[in-house]
Amino acid sequence: MKKTLALAAASIMAMALAACGGSGTQSTTAAETAATEAGAAGSEVAAPGESGFSGSFLMGTGSATGNYYQFGNAMCTVINRVTGANITVNATGGSTENARLLGSGDNEFAMIQSDVYSYAHQGIELFDGSPITNFKAITACYPEMVQIVTRKDSGIKTVSDMAGKNICVGAVGSGYEVAARQILGAYGMSYDDINETFADQSTAKNGIQDGTFDAMFMCSGYPNSNVTELSLNGKIDLVSIDDEHMETLLKEYPYYSSFTTKTDEYNLGHEVTSVAVKCMLVCADSFSEEEVYTLTKAVYEHLAEIQEINAKANYMSLEDAMSGIPSDLHPGAAKYYAEQGIEIPEHLK
Repeated sequence: MKKTLALAAASIMAMALAACGGSGTQSTTAAETAATEAGAAGSEVAAPGESGFSGSFLMGTGSATGNYYQFGNAMCTVINRVTGANITVNATGGSTENARLLGSGDNEFAMIQSDVYSYAHQGIELFDGSPITNFKAITACYPEMVQIVTRKDSGIKTVSDMAGKNICVGAVGSGYEVAARQILGAYGMSYDDINETFADQSTAKNGIQDGTFDAMFMCSGYPNSNVTELSLNGKIDLVSIDDEHMETLLKEYPYYSSFTTKTDEYNLGHEVTSVAVKCMLVCADSFSEEEVYTLTKAVYEHLAEIQEINAKANYMSLEDAMSGIPSDLHPGAAKYYAEQGIEIPEHLK
C-alpha cells in the first residue's frame, strides 16, 4: 500500500528523538520555583560523601519546557538535598537521545520510556543493530498512555474497525509509531490493512479536525493538551483495547502495562483502557550497589516532597516501582525494594 510521508525530514528526526517524553506545558520557571521552595522547606543538605552517594552528574531528560525536564528537576532537587550529591538536569531530545548519551558516557542518569529502554538493550527498532546496554533501571515513575483518538463520525469503535480507514500512525521511527504497529499486530492487522500516514502530533491533530484522518495514534501522559483541545467540540472519542488483546500485548511486550483513565478529562462519558509505557529513572551501570541503594532510598523516603514539586510523582509508589520495567534492574534498587518487602520479579533478578 502506498505510504504517505506527511513530514519533512527534519521534523521526522525531531520526533524520533523526542519519542513520548519531550512534551509538556509546565513552564521551567514555575517548576524551578516550586523546586526551590520545596528544597527550602526540607531538611538540611547532607554533607558530600556521608550518605553513600556523592559526586556531580548529568541527567538526560527532554526539552526544557517538557514533562521529562520538569519531572527530572523535581527528582534531582530532592535527591541532591537528601544525599549531598549534585545531579544536574540536562535538556535533550528525549528518550532516544538519552539512551545514546548514556551509551557514550556523556550522561550518568536519564529519564527514559520503558519501550525505548527495551529497544536500546536489544538493539532493535530505533537502535537496530546498535544495542546500548551499559545502563540499568532504578524505578518506574509515571505512565505514558498510548491514546487512540478517533472522529466520532468515522465509525471506528474498535481497533479492528480501522481497516480501510485513514489513520495517522505517528512520525517515522517515533515511539508511538512503533506502538501503532504493535497494537495493529495484536489484532492481526498491519499497515497493509489501513491507509497510513506518518506525521507528528500537531499534524495529526489538525488532520482529525479537518477530516483528513479518521483516527490517530499518540503517546503521552494523560490528559494530553492536543487531545483536550480536540475534545472541546465533542466530535472525538478514544478507542479502548479489550481484555483479550491487552493480554496479548502485555505478554508480547513486557515494557507495556495496562492503563485505565480514572477521570473523564476529555468529556467522553466513559473510561478508556489502553497500553502505557512507563517513564523510568535509569543510571549508568558503573554505579555501585551502595550508591544506587542510597539514591533509591532517598527517592522513596522523601517521595511526598517530590510529589509536592511535580504532580506526576503521585503515580509513584513502592508497590508499582518495578511496573513496566522490561529488564536489568540495578542491584542497589533491588536491595532497597527487597528490604521493604517488595518481591522482585524473576525477569528483573
